[in-house]
Amino acid sequence: MVEVGLIGCGGIGNHHAKMLSKMPNVKITAVCDIIEDKATKLAEKLGCESFTHFRPLLDKCQAVWLCTPPSVRLEIIAEAAKAGKDIFCEKPIALNLEEAGDIIRVVKESGIKFMLGYVLRFTQPFKVMRGTYASGELGKLVNCWTRRYMAMDPRLTWHKDQDACGGVALDFGSHDIDWLMTVGGKVKTVFAQAARVREGVNSDEHSQSMLVFADGGMGNCDISWWESVRESSVGIVGTAGSMAVGRDGKVYKKLLDKDEEVLDVEASLSIDPQGNQGKQSDDGAVEEVEHREETIQEHFIRCVENDLRPQITAEEGKEVLKTVMAINESARSGASVNVSD
Repeated sequence: MVEVGLIGCGGIGNHHAKMLSKMPNVKITAVCDIIEDKATKLAEKLGCESFTHFRPLLDKCQAVWLCTPPSVRLEIIAEAAKAGKDIFCEKPIALNLEEAGDIIRVVKESGIKFMLGYVLRFTQPFKVMRGTYASGELGKLVNCWTRRYMAMDPRLTWHKDQDACGGVALDFGSHDIDWLMTVGGKVKTVFAQAARVREGVNSDEHSQSMLVFADGGMGNCDISWWESVRESSVGIVGTAGSMAVGRDGKVYKKLLDKDEEVLDVEASLSIDPQGNQGKQSDDGAVEEVEHREETIQEHFIRCVENDLRPQITAEEGKEVLKTVMAINESARSGASVNVSD
């Protein structure tokens, strides 16, 4: 049984609490929020202790689930790591590269397990598309893209301040950048534009960027908190074929010289997030691999229980942050920006 202390009882904290409470091998022993009412309400639902400061919570748990705004995470991570607590941390890793570097150092020195919450790696159709590409079936990368619009009013939260959240490109779009980088690798150059739509919002609400990957190929990321119509799209074009999600929600695949097909996502789940295929049957179909349906919460807990290295490291989080900072700089300057090494 892994005892978890959850810090940050807002929307995302409640979501993680709901997911963790369903797991028979997890017990949430304490929750914390600087707003006492939020901590008390969640604690009552879970039947655990509540605190308004994180320090007493550290004595109550084996692992920390960190769901605070990024501006206050470094101190919590440093003290939790010093106390030997494994840490699941919501994205982004930080708001600047200096703090990201400090977090990497703290994690290395302490030897704890640390993982960032880039959930698209565990979500369909992103998981199966990345796995199919990694298997080599689509050839070399030509282009990959995401378009995700999420209706949210930043005026009602701390997201209305660019300095607090980094704008939509960091707070929301870093999910997409992380996924695009699992396909294309490190980004060499970006060109981006951003827009602020509503009065009273001092952070970017819409961001569109083009990425040039260091190893070749392109990427596009179109994200928004301003939703006029429901919109979501993801795809990969390679030299040997392509995959895309249609407006009907189905995953389509077209290989060169073959007919377009609607992908059987269940069968394709036998390709894991690293692109490793499971055992093949006599007719060439890929059979199931272990943990094919694993959620991000289940993955981290499994790593804690079995002493495994979690996906989505602090170092990867810093690379995503570096890329998004270049995107924001490009949007401000109107010029392309090279991502620093």
